[in-house]
Amino acid sequence: DRDSSPELGSSNFKTQYSKQTGRPIRRSAGKVKPTAGYVDSKVIEDEYEEPIETPSEDDDGNIKSHQHKRKRKRKRSPSPEPPPLDDVIRNDEPDERSEDESVFQKKSKLPPIELQFNVPLGFHGPLVVKLDRSLLLPDMAYDMRPRRAMKKIRAEPDPQPLDGQKKPLGFADLPAELRNKVYRHLFVTDETVKFPDAENMSRSSQFLSVSKLVHNEGCSILYGENKFRFDRNHKTRGPFWEPVPKEIGYKDIRQFLKMIGPENLVYLRDVTLFLSDALPSTTPELTHESRRYLHDEHLLDVLRTLRQTKLRKLNVLFTGRRSLARTDIKFVEYLMQIKADEVISDLGTGWYYHNRKIESYVWKELKDKMTRKKKLY
Repeated sequence: DRDSSPELGSSNFKTQYSKQTGRPIRRSAGKVKPTAGYVDSKVIEDEYEEPIETPSEDDDGNIKSHQHKRKRKRKRSPSPEPPPLDDVIRNDEPDERSEDESVFQKKSKLPPIELQFNVPLGFHGPLVVKLDRSLLLPDMAYDMRPRRAMKKIRAEPDPQPLDGQKKPLGFADLPAELRNKVYRHLFVTDETVKFPDAENMSRSSQFLSVSKLVHNEGCSILYGENKFRFDRNHKTRGPFWEPVPKEIGYKDIRQFLKMIGPENLVYLRDVTLFLSDALPSTTPELTHESRRYLHDEHLLDVLRTLRQTKLRKLNVLFTGRRSLARTDIKFVEYLMQIKADEVISDLGTGWYYHNRKIESYVWKELKDKMTRKKKLY
């Protein structure tokens, strides 16, 4: 029988409630046997506990009282008494100065010295300021060296050069005006430095590696007083494992701007940017639309790099199969981010066409955005 089976239990799974309290009756309450060897931790704390009677219900709903134990708070032991305070000593004299303290001098209360330099915009040459220490520190304001060590250092005479000869002077000992003349003679040319033509690219770059001073001063004249022109290179080039070489385009210009770094980019003053499309003979795999300079990723990277410059004059030449329109939003926005004091579009003489391949209203708006409102030069 299902009801009388001790293994399966009763077939009635409905919840039964107490008639007195209305709460559900737990049939397994008090029937779980403790595990052998189990020790309740509460037995250890019997001395700190006292029984408390609480009512409970049995299977039939009858209320029974059980005794629970409640913990008692342990009394805190009293804190030890503080030690007695020492007697107050009044009119106490300071301790004697130690030997280490007596060798230092006090700091003088001299007013601070302010130096102000008004450097005009576009200044390239170095600014050299020589200060005489005897005028700035007449009484040796604060010296951390002991007196004995100072006496030893002062007692030693300065080393004299052999045979009474003076130390030879070098290029760095020349005045800044003479050094700038040497830089201009080596680096500056009347012709425009053109890319990709390599006729006048040799500007004695080995001289810049002489010292850090020569490098910093020479780069400001090399990049600041020369005119640069960036054209598309229609020649092809490629690694030896590629069967068909590809057009160089603006790759060399991009590499040049990355190579000189942001420190020398700010020296550029006069730049001409010649925008032209790729040739079908060198790019047979591209379509007519893909050959436009608008889609050249190397040229877009060149425009992003030129945003870091502080140009005085920028000449942008627009050529190609189609005119630059307002719908070419991406390329126009890249151009607008380049700023210069003067922005022109002059092809010059010797060209068989003089019309700019850009719509007139687009060029007017573009020129207004690219021209710097507050002139730097």
